[in-house]
Amino acid sequence: MSAAPDTNRMDLKLEALHLICTLLPLSFVIFTHQRELIPLYGSGPTLYLLDRITFAAVILSAIVPLHVSSKRNLLYAALALTLAPNATYWIAVWTARWKYPILGPAITHAVTLGPLAFLLTTFVLTIGTSVVTQSSENLPLVERLLKASISYLVAKTLARHVWSRGAVFYTISDSQISLTMAGVFYNLWLSYPSSQPLSTPAKDASKKKRIKPSTSFTSLQKKVALLVAFNSVWWRIHHRFSNPVLLHPLVEPYTHPTYPLKILSAEESVTGLITVAEWLPPVGLESGKEEMLHSARYLRASHSILGGVWMHDKVHVLDGEQPIRDSLGTPLGDSIYSTFVVQEAVRLVNSTKKGTDDAQSNALIIGLGTGISTTAFARHGISTTIIEIDPAVYRAAHTFFGLSDPGADRIFLQDARTWVSEKIANVETQQPETLFDFVVHDCFSGGGVPEHLFTIQFWDDLKKVMQPEGVLVVNFAGILRSTSSRLIINTLERSFRHCRAFHDLFEPLSEEKYDSEFINMVIFCTKSHSSLTFRKTRKSDWLGSPLRRHVLQSMEAREVDLKTIRDTRGDDRYILTDSHNPLGALQKKQGNHHWLVMRDVLPDIHWETY
Repeated sequence: MSAAPDTNRMDLKLEALHLICTLLPLSFVIFTHQRELIPLYGSGPTLYLLDRITFAAVILSAIVPLHVSSKRNLLYAALALTLAPNATYWIAVWTARWKYPILGPAITHAVTLGPLAFLLTTFVLTIGTSVVTQSSENLPLVERLLKASISYLVAKTLARHVWSRGAVFYTISDSQISLTMAGVFYNLWLSYPSSQPLSTPAKDASKKKRIKPSTSFTSLQKKVALLVAFNSVWWRIHHRFSNPVLLHPLVEPYTHPTYPLKILSAEESVTGLITVAEWLPPVGLESGKEEMLHSARYLRASHSILGGVWMHDKVHVLDGEQPIRDSLGTPLGDSIYSTFVVQEAVRLVNSTKKGTDDAQSNALIIGLGTGISTTAFARHGISTTIIEIDPAVYRAAHTFFGLSDPGADRIFLQDARTWVSEKIANVETQQPETLFDFVVHDCFSGGGVPEHLFTIQFWDDLKKVMQPEGVLVVNFAGILRSTSSRLIINTLERSFRHCRAFHDLFEPLSEEKYDSEFINMVIFCTKSHSSLTFRKTRKSDWLGSPLRRHVLQSMEAREVDLKTIRDTRGDDRYILTDSHNPLGALQKKQGNHHWLVMRDVLPDIHWETY
């Protein structure tokens, strides 16, 4: 009489096992797959078809169930997880070289993530079926589809909103997660109970007395011995199945064995993988290739370059002045991007009283990057307050790009909107607070922007922490005559009285480039009644930098014609608000273009080494 309850308890345990074997591993598989691809493809191309392909694999598992036992499926899942780290990395590397930002990730999703999602969903479909049959075919199709859909939604929620926000995973590699799950699945496969009946027929009971005790190992003892033997081997060799992705955080600098590339730092953080790399001078440079790009240090956030400086023999200064140095004393050259020097032109504004008197003394920096302009302001004696959401970006700028420590009361590692709200609360309660002479807002990364920092509500709040004639500097990268740019310009001009914009190109900005090229546009706005004007640059502005001399002397030629961008109808259709903000979606559409631009900036091997 006790056999039936025992069987029911076994069924419940196996059902719980099936559920755990689906939801947690599937969520981790989605999480690691996404995290592994974003440094190679960026967030936009990676996420574009990820959900649809994963959901298709899950639904396919419900429509066409796998005709194998759960025990065999455990083995298949373990093997797939063992292969996943290298398969995902190398297929993504291979497809990225085709330069197709949609097709490449789609193939990688379908070939690597799809089979795993299919296999893992099979477990949840067998819940409620017989332990002996272990087949989901007996369930109605509607029930299978419902179970599969719920499993996918739960797994996706865990991946996007739990694991991705857990700082504990910053130090655990994707290979470690996949191979640990593989080890668990191998153990489950080895220890999975057989489907033989749990009790013997009653007529055999009388024969038990005549059976002599066996001296051989029991089935349980054999299984335990097998598990011990397997685990003693697996946990010693499993790292051999890891992919070439470096450990994060990087313990010591990594030098590429066949290419002049050195990774100085790499760590997972709030905004993704933050890497500092150095393109070393090539050994034995062939004649005629002197113009080949090299000797540069750059800061990388996933698949976007936040900035960089020239190094080694490309460090040039004017009139024998000393270059700035990093925390180890290594000399640093000019910025590889001139957009940060264009931002420094805020010091040349002479249409405000403080600008005329050259009395600007307090600056707010929203979005640090490598800290090129921030360091320049500090060298000019301007007190700078920094808001940067990612601690890893600040550490990189301070350690590798010459950013001096502004002091604990001048660096805030948090969301800018939250910080501004707290600052306003202090101002409104008449607590002593410094109002800023100018604000530099540079929050572009990876082809996208934090859209909540571009609404008219945010600009209106920001004005409350600025001096009455304060100047706002906004860096925005994209196609100039696009809906995104029009939204940015119209919203800024609604909030501020006067705005002017300048580009960072070394060649003239032709009319055709307004509609086709991805360009950094630096916008200067003020609530002053006087129109924005800039004084002529002088030697003291250059800080010994040839790039600063060139850029600041050519500001007049860099102006962007805002008349061709703004919408003049005067209604609210191109005003960004907290309730109407399509900027994020629009920027995602330009993410593919940005990815292609980044692939032209650096050779493939730079993106593949992280």
